[in-house]
Amino acid sequence: MQNKTYRILCTRPLSASLIEAATSNGIQVEVKEFIQIRPLIDERLLGTENLLSVFAHDDSRAQVFTSANAVKTLEFTYFNRPDTYYAIANMQVCCIDGNTLKQVEKHFQNCRVLATASYGKDLAEKILALPQIREVNFFCGSQRRDELPGILTAGGIKVNEYVIYENIPVPTVAGSEYDGILFFSPSAVKSFFSANRIPPATVCFAIGSTTARALEEHTDNKIISSTYTSEESMVQTAIFYFNNINCYE
Repeated sequence: MQNKTYRILCTRPLSASLIEAATSNGIQVEVKEFIQIRPLIDERLLGTENLLSVFAHDDSRAQVFTSANAVKTLEFTYFNRPDTYYAIANMQVCCIDGNTLKQVEKHFQNCRVLATASYGKDLAEKILALPQIREVNFFCGSQRRDELPGILTAGGIKVNEYVIYENIPVPTVAGSEYDGILFFSPSAVKSFFSANRIPPATVCFAIGSTTARALEEHTDNKIISSTYTSEESMVQTAIFYFNNINCYE
């Protein structure tokens, strides 16, 4: 392990175990949020009758999630109501892998995962390959990308879209220089760079190609994408980079 201690900024909350893993590898992690998630109310999802209609078991229908925030918002805003808790059994799910899949398995324990992929476009192709699926309920945020619903609609699958949260930028002056910065979404990239500039030596870590492309629009600094779209992979990518930094020079 290298002797120097490196400082990295994480632009969203990170689990204590991953911060500890970074620390044990000579990396000091500071967390600052640049995006806040605000739930949005969709009347079509309120009340027992509506929920039964949307989530009634049907082999030809799947519930689709492309972000962990959509999963958590559905659970804590719609299923876990002040007066009633709804537990949906036998839910058929198609979702992004990594943290989104982890949240699906945590909150919808009786669900059946039919397909996963790292990106929306690839997930859409996998859904099209499921012969029984003719309709999906797509739970997303206000800044969702167009690929998945567009591909599914073009492929003859009915898409019912539920926008259940919005991303609120929280531009914050970082106030320090960092050896690396972890970015988990294009919206976080935009929020960060609206209030900050970074030194040429700062390395930007992106959770995937979409976030990497957003970074390319804001900086000429080195950009490294994680192997998988999960927070664990992001931290391990940063650890590997700084433990082997001479290989990247």
